[in-house]
Amino acid sequence: MVIAQSQQREKLSTMGELATVLAHEIKNPMNSIIIHLEVLKSCVQELRGHEPTRQKAKRKLEVIEGEIRRLEKVISGFLDLATPCSSETTPLQINSLVEELTELLGPEFKKKKIQLRRELQADLPDITGRSDQLKQAILNLMINASQALPKGGVIEVSTGSDEKLLWVQVKDDGSGIPANIKDQIFSPYFTTKEKGSGLGLAIVRRIIREHGGYIEVSSEEGQGATFRVTLPRTEVVLASGHGEIR
Repeated sequence: MVIAQSQQREKLSTMGELATVLAHEIKNPMNSIIIHLEVLKSCVQELRGHEPTRQKAKRKLEVIEGEIRRLEKVISGFLDLATPCSSETTPLQINSLVEELTELLGPEFKKKKIQLRRELQADLPDITGRSDQLKQAILNLMINASQALPKGGVIEVSTGSDEKLLWVQVKDDGSGIPANIKDQIFSPYFTTKEKGSGLGLAIVRRIIREHGGYIEVSSEEGQGATFRVTLPRTEVVLASGHGEIR
């Protein structure tokens, strides 16, 4: 198990290095394209006497700019997915991360008529991890839940633990996940949303796996969805030397 984990980390490290090089090679010409695009927009804006042509050129430039921005998002998402987490870990309180995120998202959810509930276990034990990465994973799950509630609803975030494990659960009362796609939702670039990148849940799974945990989903169409992240407690990580729980 330890050897397999080491090989997986090495593979992820190599992917991260290749992703960084690839992003660098793509971003340089993209930056040049964006600079020249801005120049072209200024030139088109100054055209006089050919209004139909000017408006047509303006619309075409807007399409080009939109596609460039979309490509930038794809590159950023790919980097998030391929780049391994930092090796630096610290003891963390998951309840604190959840409270911070619910405070952050509360006003936006209120505008969308989404009621946000917290059911946090008191005296929750520590886990060992990377605060920014775990925060991103939980944030992605909460945003994913909100996207399942276009007309409002309820999102419940809860935590719990036993003698070895700790979990965070994000539950919504939306339309649920169709059975025929449930096995695909963690696959990179799979999405049912018109403007979705298909990377949110894939990134969550990658982060949780690198923390020695796993993620599960339960859902019935018309009855919402529940995403449950399970992680090893700090003492389990220290005792085992690697903390892999599945």
